Amino acid sequence: MTREEPPSTPGILEIGVFLAELALLAVLVYVGIALPGTVVGRIVLTIVLVVVVFVVVWGRWLAPRAPRRLPPRPGLALKVAIFAVGAALLAWSGVVVPAVVFLVVTEAVVVAAELRRRPLR
Repeated sequence: MTREEPPSTPGILEIGVFLAELALLAVLVYVGIALPGTVVGRIVLTIVLVVVVFVVVWGRWLAPRAPRRLPPRPGLALKVAIFAVGAALLAWSGVVVPAVVFLVVTEAVVVAAELRRRPLR
């Protein structure tokens, strides 16, 4: 007879990481829409940003159930880089203060959660 483990409830840091990921998604959509260009160009840019970052990169290498999840150090480095690029794109679109806040908050939450979840060896 096997013993099932009780489902674990997410902690505050895991909820924070989820919210940071949603914020990154919102930033990518905002940047795609806010940058100058034609309507079709902005829609295409938005779709490309979201698909490349979330579907390809995040889903393949960074998601908790990713089929080819990166080891702790490279995974954390890639997460930090993705959030930094998101903040840089947000600043480039003209909203610098929210970009700095986004960068500081998301990086702090993601790094804290990653260090708590699995040690960097």
